[in-house]
Amino acid sequence: MIKRFTALLMTLALALTMSGCSILFPKSSTLYSYEATGKGNTGKRAYTGTTVFDPDYYPYFKMLGPAAQDAYSMIYDGLAAGQTNIKLSGGMSADDVKEAFNMVLLDHPELFWVRTDFNYSYVEVTGAVTSAQFNFYDFASTPEALAKAKRDFDNATGEILKGAKKYDTVVEKELYIHDAINQAAEYDVDAPYSQSAYSALVTHRSVCAGYARAFQYLMQKSGIPCYYCMGTADGEAVAATGGTETSHSWNIVRTGHTYCNIDCMWDDSVSNAYGKNQYPFFNLSDQEFKYHVRTGQSLKLPACNDDSKSYSKLFGKTVEVKDLVFKK
Repeated sequence: MIKRFTALLMTLALALTMSGCSILFPKSSTLYSYEATGKGNTGKRAYTGTTVFDPDYYPYFKMLGPAAQDAYSMIYDGLAAGQTNIKLSGGMSADDVKEAFNMVLLDHPELFWVRTDFNYSYVEVTGAVTSAQFNFYDFASTPEALAKAKRDFDNATGEILKGAKKYDTVVEKELYIHDAINQAAEYDVDAPYSQSAYSALVTHRSVCAGYARAFQYLMQKSGIPCYYCMGTADGEAVAATGGTETSHSWNIVRTGHTYCNIDCMWDDSVSNAYGKNQYPFFNLSDQEFKYHVRTGQSLKLPACNDDSKSYSKLFGKTVEVKDLVFKK
């Protein structure tokens, strides 16, 4: 007997309770050729898909075992093609599918139309997942609407990417993109689509997740490895910068051969408080990056040990993290 189950992913930056909705896409699906490799992770992948996931840009894929990597590849290929119903054969477990979907969302901000909740069907006796049904935001409720949303997103990002090309160094491009996002977006805890880059770049209202996904997308498109980092933030700091939750997200950027932390949303909030652009959370080492603590799989992202590329060390004076005073 095949049963249906609704899975809610609660591991993104601001954990939200998702409700199911009716999707107007036709129930198209792709039956992937999947050679069973046995139960659980056997060390051998059976499905490699049509996309190669470079670990320099998609680190969460490499954190998965073989079965979950197969699920990741199938899910990505289907979602990128605009499918909502994706068949999964080969006996993978529900845990593999849930973990894979979460990692797809962490690695791929370009899938901005995909919500974080999904359903899956499984064989009751074995627990093997047979298919997964994904939900799209209402702005992508039909193929025509999705096509328009992609055009709107491309229009919103095209000028930023064009502007970033004018700069020679990684950090100069990074600063330009940082400023462009903060100019485009406004923090709003009630913003629709807040877990998507679409919210920051198209509707211009978002939370930390939308800022971080927008930055991740634009940096990736500029050829610079950039990761979405999950974590928590100090409660007083969250309140002072406009947030309501201790769950938080930011980015890790590869600047040359080292990595740095950057938090666009908190820089935006601090800038609003001071009345001009400030960069206290721009390119900091883990030691300098106070009030932020990684959680979950983000603990496996590269350590940030570089303290030489902060804003004040490269561009001039700014408010520093140590100078911030958080008031409840």
